[in-house]
Amino acid sequence: MERIVYKAPNNPGQKMPDVFIVTEPGMAVKYRAQKAPIGYSKKSNDENQSSLALVDVVQSFDIFQTATGKGFEGPVARPAKSDLDAIFGTENEQEIIEKIILEGELQGARTA
Repeated sequence: MERIVYKAPNNPGQKMPDVFIVTEPGMAVKYRAQKAPIGYSKKSNDENQSSLALVDVVQSFDIFQTATGKGFEGPVARPAKSDLDAIFGTENEQEIIEKIILEGELQGARTA
């Protein structure tokens, strides 16, 4: 499994926790490549592949944070919906997960 950590931009006087999702190994990179901006040069053998759905990329549609709010440190919990809304401007988990995949920091493989 791989974790992708999204480091929330902080508003003045407000510290937002880092959140993360768990993805299948190598799938986030493939998903990012298919969402590359127009004009991005793809390899010719990629053109015949079908596009990936989020369900093929994530291990579950769960969003997590640590108690410390920093990456891998501390016990894991689910963030409050109000925190997700403050960080992402929405509570729609599918939109949030896609944003984490596209803009988050890939932390690499971890063993369960």
